Amino acid sequence: MFKRLVDLSLYEVLGITATVFFFIAFVAVIIWVLFLKKGYINKMKNLPLESDDEEHTTAQKEQE
Repeated sequence: MFKRLVDLSLYEVLGITATVFFFIAFVAVIIWVLFLKKGYINKMKNLPLESDDEEHTTAQKEQE
């Protein structure tokens, strides 16, 4: 029984490695999002609605 726990094949190692990398990347993105500044978030949130010039917004230009 214990031999089975220690004896890992290449496919099992690759699966474990991929899972570990996924969770590391997932946790890194969560930490990055938690440390974003509110001003940056609001700027990105309003980016599609900003106008290129004072007459037309981006949404109006897409409709034309």
